[in-house]
Amino acid sequence: MSRLPVSELRLLNFLVSLRRIPPLSELSGDEERMLFELRALWEKKRSLSVADVYDLGAGHSASTSYRQLIALKDKGLLNISVAADDGRKRDVTFTKAAEALFSALAKE
Repeated sequence: MSRLPVSELRLLNFLVSLRRIPPLSELSGDEERMLFELRALWEKKRSLSVADVYDLGAGHSASTSYRQLIALKDKGLLNISVAADDGRKRDVTFTKAAEALFSALAKE
């Protein structure tokens, strides 16, 4: 049986400890991935829409992506609102809980 190098073991331990922090501990792997992908996209665009969520779901159906989006909303990490400039569009924003999570992770 091979042993991991110390640097890889530290990274693995760090990732496991992150997954134990609420609200990450309450998310499925797909929800967690979507949350971080949405944050990365927000860093580029400085805005998000429901359509962006569908674009992230390559390999998933729109309904699967939407269910994950709603799960993140129900878990208090995202808000979905009607776009100010077009009532047909929906904007996605991060809640204070999500922002606190991202801030905590940035300090690690």
